[in-house]
Amino acid sequence: MRNESYSLCFRCQSHLTRSQGILADLVLPISYSPRTSQHHHNLRTYKGKAPSEQARRSLLALLLLFLRDHLVCVTVRTGAFPTHVITVPSTRSRAGVHPLADLVGERLRLPWITSAVNPSYGPDDHDFHADWFTPSVPRSPAPVHALILEDTWTTGARTQSLAHALKVAGATTVAAVVLGRHVDPNYAPARQLLNAIASPVFDTNRCAAED
Repeated sequence: MRNESYSLCFRCQSHLTRSQGILADLVLPISYSPRTSQHHHNLRTYKGKAPSEQARRSLLALLLLFLRDHLVCVTVRTGAFPTHVITVPSTRSRAGVHPLADLVGERLRLPWITSAVNPSYGPDDHDFHADWFTPSVPRSPAPVHALILEDTWTTGARTQSLAHALKVAGATTVAAVVLGRHVDPNYAPARQLLNAIASPVFDTNRCAAED
């Protein structure tokens, strides 16, 4: 794993255009997640019918350690400390609490925002949709500063669609922290990146927002 600044995806410009510029104020990936890495395996196996407890423990420790050291980066970049937290809802008709929300629980001591999902868009949809999510942003005289937690970023469509919906619903700022930025070894443009991170370097003291 290696954490550093990079271009998040080739679709970002499309998301920006279709959202009329209403997107997350900050997207903070913790690490790359090449398909052949242990981190990618953990992100796949921590949820599902038979979730891996080892994967759950590893991901929770990574997320909490990163947030302990770098939640201040969110505050510096957005101008406000998060007041609420939300996960990107499942688009696979998964019942119950999202596995990441279940994993984090009340450890962040922030109230959770829930969101309905528009069933018109399936799990294989990789485009931005302004009406994909309908989050229940609380009505309050105090500003709502939402923190999105996401396990995997591929194109960013769902995360940015949720960020857009949060802002439209009244959130003042939206930041997203992502456990793993997916990298496909079979995607030719990604080979240069994979060569650059061939020798894994990961330091939780580093943060993409600080580069």
